[in-house]
Amino acid sequence: MAIAAPVAYLLHCLEEEFIVPGGFVTWYHHFRPALNKQSSGYYWCVNIIAFIIVAVTGFYAYFTNNNNSGSIISSSFLASNALFTHVFGAIKTHKYSPGMFTGVCLYIPICIICYVVAFSSHLINDNMLVIYIIIGPLYELWNYSKYKRLVRFK
Repeated sequence: MAIAAPVAYLLHCLEEEFIVPGGFVTWYHHFRPALNKQSSGYYWCVNIIAFIIVAVTGFYAYFTNNNNSGSIISSSFLASNALFTHVFGAIKTHKYSPGMFTGVCLYIPICIICYVVAFSSHLINDNMLVIYIIIGPLYELWNYSKYKRLVRFK
């Protein structure tokens, strides 16, 4: 699973921009119109940084024993992205969100499998599981609150 998250991320980026339908930036600006001044380069930077984080945490978990916390948190972050950006965004805009297919079909199952395997293998206890479930969506929630403040001040 440690390697699955970075591979899923790459597939997700391919779906968002290159595979049918592509066009994530255009869709995202429809979803969050106050951000329509952001360049596509900004989204490339965000995705490159996120991929590096997911890849480093995944490879660290893969090559070390019982050091899977970062990988679990990053898979939780990806699942939160699938839900808060792609699924909720598609519901709000009534349009397919580029990236939703890989987000729902890959990110969410990878996250659930990471939680189940780590918990059932006693790599994390129930307290840590709750903490990871809380930490995972924090970036998406912060992004949402930042956007709401931006819209309020425009």
